[in-house]
Amino acid sequence: MDKKLEKILEKFKEEMKKELGEALHSIILYGSASRADFVPKRSDVNVLVVLNKIDRTLLAKIGKLMKRYRGYRFATPVVVDKDYIERSLDVFPMEFQEIQRNHKIIYGENLISGLKIAKEALRLQLERELKQSLLWLRELLIEYPKINRGLTNALMNLSRAIATQIRALSSLVSCSTENTLSIIASLGQKIGARLDSIGWLVSLRVKPKAPKKAEIQKQLSNLLEELNLLVQWIDEMMGK
Repeated sequence: MDKKLEKILEKFKEEMKKELGEALHSIILYGSASRADFVPKRSDVNVLVVLNKIDRTLLAKIGKLMKRYRGYRFATPVVVDKDYIERSLDVFPMEFQEIQRNHKIIYGENLISGLKIAKEALRLQLERELKQSLLWLRELLIEYPKINRGLTNALMNLSRAIATQIRALSSLVSCSTENTLSIIASLGQKIGARLDSIGWLVSLRVKPKAPKKAEIQKQLSNLLEELNLLVQWIDEMMGK
């Protein structure tokens, strides 16, 4: 983990303990900050906060505290109780699997490592979200016939969504690697087609600078074709 971030998280933990007292059960770091692809000053810092009880006063305290951490790119935390996690595994299997795959306990009990996520629930959400990503890409190409900042920002958002979906897919097709680009290469071999433009899209989230217009123009047609091919392959695979 980034050393500077580690110190910030330690301070965050102590302030959360002071503000929330006995109501605080766990603080769990997830997302890129818990992986090797964290980019300081660019990647968001995501935390799951587990409380023993949740009320408006406690949420307001968290909100007040978070204002001091916006400059460190802390996203608004996901706040749950223990019961919510157990009751939501069938609704948000991708999200909880993503947290389970890469997380770090900042404070309290590890409620993540032992979660049992049903493959069928994961399959249904993954298929739905990949198809939604394809529809979203088509909408972007309609909304932005010319490449501009709006399209670039939208592609950055799509990059994060696709990366999460690719990692979730790896557990359903027995990809042993944890590296997102390696998973994409493995999927390409299974499909029998190169998925270079999907790899390019996923890489956007960790690059220090936004892509130039010529680079985007070069990738868009192939990206649309590759994502459509991936969705068709998943349809066939999931139907078996």
